[in-house]
Amino acid sequence: MNDALFDRFYGCLIGGAIGDAMGAPTEDWHYTDIRDKFGPIDSFHPQPARKRDGKPGQITDDTTLRHYMCLAIIRKGGRITPDDYAQVWLSDLNPDRLFVTERIVLHKLQLGMSPWDSGRGQPLADAAIMAVAPIGLINAGNPAQAQQDGFLISSVHQDGIERDAAACIAAAFAAAFEPGATATSMLDRAAEHGNFDTRRLIQIGRELAATTGSVDRFIEQFYLRYLDRSFPRPADHKWDAERSVSPTSREVLPIVAGLFELCGGEPNDCITAGASVGRDADTICTVLGGLGGALHGAGAIRPDWIEASEEANVGFFDEVEPGETFRSTAMKLVGALEAERIQVRARLTRLDTLVAA
Repeated sequence: MNDALFDRFYGCLIGGAIGDAMGAPTEDWHYTDIRDKFGPIDSFHPQPARKRDGKPGQITDDTTLRHYMCLAIIRKGGRITPDDYAQVWLSDLNPDRLFVTERIVLHKLQLGMSPWDSGRGQPLADAAIMAVAPIGLINAGNPAQAQQDGFLISSVHQDGIERDAAACIAAAFAAAFEPGATATSMLDRAAEHGNFDTRRLIQIGRELAATTGSVDRFIEQFYLRYLDRSFPRPADHKWDAERSVSPTSREVLPIVAGLFELCGGEPNDCITAGASVGRDADTICTVLGGLGGALHGAGAIRPDWIEASEEANVGFFDEVEPGETFRSTAMKLVGALEAERIQVRARLTRLDTLVAA
């Protein structure tokens, strides 16, 4: 096994899991409240709002969905279709670990709706962007294909801008494995393989990063200028223009772009920055941690964070695949990429025969 490649696959998975758990305690918070209570967040805290025991370091639905996508890729031994992904949902998924929007998707699949269409009509929410990292890994070094696969796979979850945003972030994950990749080049690829809306959102985040020059100033100005107030509230919930959260990619994508640029893709800084934003902090932070881990590898992530994350989520893996870990999942994903390489070589052989003929 290529040790350097494994380190970066593991970095992506464990960085995302750490970011998820680091951001979870401050999900739905306002950044000023986070600063007053915690200051910059650089450790795990309890998650009292969670349905489970909420112990520090435990993952949320973000990492749960991403792991099910990993399972689909591992079982297929390469790139997947919505049908492959949906099969894991139907055979392995625990609905108690899902947000309500994803439980709607599960019911659609259980009723027999095509997974190529089950995202249609879904409420705008960022489930696709939180889960899409494995699509970038299995398309390592090929952001154009990652964008296309990400768009198709995200049709299981979402429609419209949410699917578009996930697809361009899949391209960014794949771009981490291009020669000489940097945080800047990854964001360039995300924009290049996006559409007008996603390019605009990425540009908003990057331009705000350039004008503010610091994480704290970026967060302050984002709250003042770019909050998405489109997410519906239940009839019995009071809506507040500053504190009612909108867990959509219209916020997540520009925040991730700006903070990833400001942090230079360094995973520890990305995770601390993402957890300190508030809003949909676990999703913001899981995407940032995954991108930074894919770029720099697990070796660049604090060892105490890695150890705590693996230990805190033994129960999750016992539920899905006893004895597995984020580390072992990364190993299997490298194996899936090797299987994909064999398939590509076979395709090249066929093309050589066709062209020569």
